[in-house]
Amino acid sequence: MTKMVSKLSRIVRWFSVLVIIAAAVGWSTAHAARSGGGSWEGELSIGEVGARLGPSLPWLLGMEGPRTYLVLVQNSHELRATGGFIAAVGRVSVDGGRLVDFDFQDSYALYSDRSTYPPAPQAMQQYMGIPLLVMRDANWSPDFPTTAQVARALYAQETGTHVDGVFTVDLNAVKHLIGALGALTVPGADEPITSDNIEQQVIRFWEKPAGTDTSIATGMSGEWFGQRKDFIPAIAREALNRIQGGDVNYGALLTAVQTAMDERSIQIWVNNPQVQSVMAEARWDGGLHPQSGADFLAVVDTNMGYNKVDAAIERTLAYSVTWPEGPEQPALATVTISYTHPITTPDPGCDQSPRYGTSYADMIARCYFDYVRVFAPAGSELLKANGVEGESIISRRGERGTHEFAGFFVLSPASEQQVSFTYRLPAGITPADYRLLLQRQSGTQPLPLTLDVDGAEQATTVAEGWLDWTAPQRHVTSG
Repeated sequence: MTKMVSKLSRIVRWFSVLVIIAAAVGWSTAHAARSGGGSWEGELSIGEVGARLGPSLPWLLGMEGPRTYLVLVQNSHELRATGGFIAAVGRVSVDGGRLVDFDFQDSYALYSDRSTYPPAPQAMQQYMGIPLLVMRDANWSPDFPTTAQVARALYAQETGTHVDGVFTVDLNAVKHLIGALGALTVPGADEPITSDNIEQQVIRFWEKPAGTDTSIATGMSGEWFGQRKDFIPAIAREALNRIQGGDVNYGALLTAVQTAMDERSIQIWVNNPQVQSVMAEARWDGGLHPQSGADFLAVVDTNMGYNKVDAAIERTLAYSVTWPEGPEQPALATVTISYTHPITTPDPGCDQSPRYGTSYADMIARCYFDYVRVFAPAGSELLKANGVEGESIISRRGERGTHEFAGFFVLSPASEQQVSFTYRLPAGITPADYRLLLQRQSGTQPLPLTLDVDGAEQATTVAEGWLDWTAPQRHVTSG
């Protein structure tokens, strides 16, 4: 038991170090910075994960040779498929169980005029004017193992470094971890950094770097651009020192790491089949996981407006399934996503061009340019779509045994939009043994959900990454 606790503590320590460093430093490099019953947190407990990872721990921690991991720092205020715009990219190396190198850079720095890049996805070309797929846009696929390997290849092309694993972190993960560590006293901050104020502190220092008179309000000067991240490495150092010094509650830290993974604020892909199979079984790999015989639903938004409007956008989801032609015939499904843009400041003309503005709030008070994708079971057939531009509607085979429906729309401030897709599910999904696997997009807030399956209704909020829902059995009696 003592050995198991020691292994778990080491796993937690390294995950925590990597996540805090990555997210804290990464947020500084972001040039544009910023349940109910049935929730399913995966098929493995944290103890089982620790036991299964035990034999691979020497490999993970560089005991069998140096290991290098790529960290994609995602800003969920500009939502992308795996959780947010890749604001920064980190390289973290371990050797002999020791952290030997960590380095972070703006994702825009990973581009060269001399390099050759694959074409960007058609939707990015059409709605964003992006011709090539580069590192900052590498997370087009909502299946994180797919995205991870794209990012790994692009990083190797730019740096010559072939990493052993890729994972994502976002600010929500850092909130959980700092909540477990306790308040951090950081030079340049006028108050201790806590889970409650870190977002406001990052935004404030992004707008006006510490120790300087320059700010974004006075224009995007070279001084502002160069100093906007100066205080963030101090957060990483303070968090790292506390973790490595052992002045932490490992139970609380373990809970924080597990919560972040369950919420998909951390997603992991490792170039080790044994480790990756454990991550997939625990649902910590960020992958699409439809299952044979079950219904599947994943709604994926991609912000195409070069802004941070997702900081304000509110979403609700309604999903209905009926069998109008009989229980043995294919079911009819309708997914309705309701979007609310609560900011009242108008954005005349809905300017989509990339620009900073005079504050972070200015980047939130803009029109929402969204490309929405729905992933359903393979063999589903689209019947109609509403709320998106007609010429943008797509129906095609999706990834990992899914079918994809998609469309584009624009939402102005102080407005609401309903987007719906109605489709026929494949044969074999019946009311007698109906099961729904619903995946909440990483980087989004807890999702209010209303289900209506053959008259069985339930309202819930999906706070974790997944919902596994089975329709209640109906008992028929005769008199």
